[in-house]
Amino acid sequence: MPVKECQSENKPGLKWGDRGKCYTYTPKDEGSRRKAKKSAILQGIAIGDFQGEGLKVSFDYHETLTTDKGKELLQKEMEDNNLIYIISAADDINELLPFAEKYGIRKDRVFATGSNQKKVDKIKELNIVRHYDNSDQVKEILGKRDDVKVELIKV
Repeated sequence: MPVKECQSENKPGLKWGDRGKCYTYTPKDEGSRRKAKKSAILQGIAIGDFQGEGLKVSFDYHETLTTDKGKELLQKEMEDNNLIYIISAADDINELLPFAEKYGIRKDRVFATGSNQKKVDKIKELNIVRHYDNSDQVKEILGKRDDVKVELIKV
């Protein structure tokens, strides 16, 4: 079921299928429209209708992708044809690249940000819809930010 155009209070919007809430946006404001689309997709995920149509999904590396559970979740996201990113608070991207290469994750989708705050900034910048992480600090940072709409899954 795709994202559909809708209207609410004389404003354009987007919603998930026929039964979703209409998320309005400001006309001619691409950032506002992207935010509405992301909200509609998250709604599709929440109600269990989303079948994987190329969502941007990210994973932390340490204690997430290095675990068996993290690798299983990665495999599922790959089977759903989602776009996979590795976004880590690591300082050195070179420790992440062998894993990315082994699992067919493109180098331009691998980021070593140097901190959890910068990791959250990168999640926002890339419009990530779902992020897997083990860090309580990432959850805390996301909880304080209204500008980042991402489904956080604790691994």
